[in-house]
Parts: sequence; structure tokens; C-alpha cells
Amino acid sequence: MENSLLSREVPMSKITLYPSNWLYNAGVVGLLIVLEELGEQVEKFLIDDGSVHITITKDVDQIFDRWANLSPRSKKGTSLVYGWKDAYYANQTESSIKKRINVLIGGDTKGAKTRQSSPIFSCVFCTVKMKIKKSDATFLNQAFGNILLGSEKSFSNMYWNNSARDFVCPKCEFILMCHHIALTQLSDSSEIFINAPSFKVMYYLNKFAREAFGATSLAEARAKREILAMSVIEYATKIQTTLGVWTGMNIEVVSRREYWIDEKKHVKIEFFSLPYGVIQLLADRRIASLLSQIGEFSILNLVLNQDFSRLMELGYRLLRIGLKDTEWQESEEKFVNQNLRLDRNRKNPAKVAEQIFDLLALIEEKQKRRSTYEYASFA
Repeated sequence: MENSLLSREVPMSKITLYPSNWLYNAGVVGLLIVLEELGEQVEKFLIDDGSVHITITKDVDQIFDRWANLSPRSKKGTSLVYGWKDAYYANQTESSIKKRINVLIGGDTKGAKTRQSSPIFSCVFCTVKMKIKKSDATFLNQAFGNILLGSEKSFSNMYWNNSARDFVCPKCEFILMCHHIALTQLSDSSEIFINAPSFKVMYYLNKFAREAFGATSLAEARAKREILAMSVIEYATKIQTTLGVWTGMNIEVVSRREYWIDEKKHVKIEFFSLPYGVIQLLADRRIASLLSQIGEFSILNLVLNQDFSRLMELGYRLLRIGLKDTEWQESEEKFVNQNLRLDRNRKNPAKVAEQIFDLLALIEEKQKRRSTYEYASFA
């Protein structure tokens, strides 16, 4: 009876979601990845105002099967995220997860009972208010991730006042259980999610990061700020939408890294961001295109450090070496090899120098326009 309910054909479910904190945002992006894998054109769901309007045409079994396939498994083939006590989503079963999916796509509230005297809870993620018996309410605990969240019984803490109190509404429950799918695993075994105040920006930045720096990529390990910078450059060159001021000021990389001390595993959550002025430069389509054409991390890092005088010096020295009629000296060849890693650039440092000067001109123009705008705004 229960299975027939969960597997029933879903006519069409429409959901509108707005950005919240990074955990919820990662859950929404993870849900989009699940739906994309099921053949949905999720790019049509992304709205320029930062929200996402999702239309779900798949049933519970289809969504669960894809969610499970996208989730990590042990070497023996068992799921690492559900089905046992110490799974990532602790104590969750196929049945409990399917019920959550059913609530999300069907609007069912799990049969939760309400009375006139029932308290009103407000969801900590979507802020929807519900009148529900406390015994039927779900609160944030390790069922939504045993690394980030604790158990009430085994790890009560003062934030919770020794009792879980952050209410999660029924529709947000499965969304939270998709957040692990949005994390990109890097070659150093850490996992990252690029957070922003727009689902459209988050969807594309994380997609570019996953394609360029995912664990299966041959790309060498890169610093988190370089990954963020390259993702913004890809966004600027490929997506026909500019970053707004508010969005540009609030883009960050959330990193989850495991490490061991005395044979005991620890987990560290870190946040990385770039100065707003640097994001504005990288989001400029002409600057992003030129940086992409050059393709050198040494030059990108000088831009990230806003060390433009050194970038100018690098350009002049590469130009002098590149225009020499005689054979390069050993020190000159060493300088070129230290600063340029691509063969095409090493063979033609004069062209790289020309691109650097073009880059500096665009940066100066961008900074002048910004200072003029700011002066006009405060005048």
C-alpha cells in the first residue's frame, strides 16, 4: 500500500526556492543535479533574480534511484550515505528517504497531526511557519549529515541547549539530503561547494569547478581561491549574464576537509573568498577572456594578489627576451620556464607580454570606471 503511494505517477509538481545558508543552497544545487541526471532541463528552472522555479515530473522511485546512484558507495558496493547507523545520513532507510521525497513532490505533510493548541514552528531554512505537534516535528540533527551535525543523544551541546531546536519543515528535509551531491571532490580529497546569493550563479560556478577540478580530472591540485577565480572566469565568458554587485560581494568557497591526528579522524570546514574588487575584474568578460587565452596561473595569481606593478615588470621582461635576435641566456630561459608553463607561451613570450599589456589596460579602465562611479554615487 505504501509502495503504491510512493510510486504513483506525479502529474507535475512546481516548487519555488530562494537562496538561504550554504547547506541549504548545496541541497538545492544537489537536487538540480539529480533532476538533470533524470533528463530535466534544469537550466530553464534558474531565474535571473536568484531563485529557482523547479518543475518535477518524475516519481519518487525515479528520484530516489538517481539520488542513490549519485551518492558514494563503499568498495563492497553498499551506500555510504544511508541504510545503516553510521551512514552519512545516520539511521535513514530507503523507506524514510522516499517518504521525504514524496512530501517534496506531492505536498503531503507526512500525516503530521495538528491541534488548535499545537505550537508554531518556523523552518530555519525556508522560514515557512507550520502549526505542528512537537512530537511530529523534525529538528536539525545527524539525520541530515553526521559530519556537520550531531546526535541529540550522544552529542548534546549548549547551542542546542541540550535539545535539538532548529525546525526543518517537511519540504526542506529531502532538499538537505541532497547537499552531498553538490560537493566537488578535489584531488587532495577535500570537498568544496561554491556558495552565492543566486542559484543560477551557484549552479554554473559549481558546474565549472566540477568539470575543471573534480577528482577525476587530470588537472593538478589548485588552491581554493584559484578554483573560485577560474570558475568566475568561466561564468563570465560562457554565461550571458553579468554578476550583480550584491552577488559579487557574497561569493565564497566552502571547503570540507578530513584529516587524521593520532589515528582519529577530524573534519574541518573552511571558507575562502576573493576581494570584491578582484571578483569585479574577473567577472568582466574582456578581462576574463584575456586571462583564459593566456592560461597561466602565475599571471592569474598576480591579478588575484592585485600586484599589477609586478605584472607590468613581468610583461616588460618577457618582451625583452621575446624580441632578442640572439639565443637566450640560461637565466632568461629559466625565467621564461618559471613564469610560463604552457609550451605555446614559452615559445612566444613576446606575444604573452603583449597580452599582459592589454590585460593591464583593461584593468586600469575597469578601475577608473569603478572609481568614477563610486565618486558619482557619493557626490
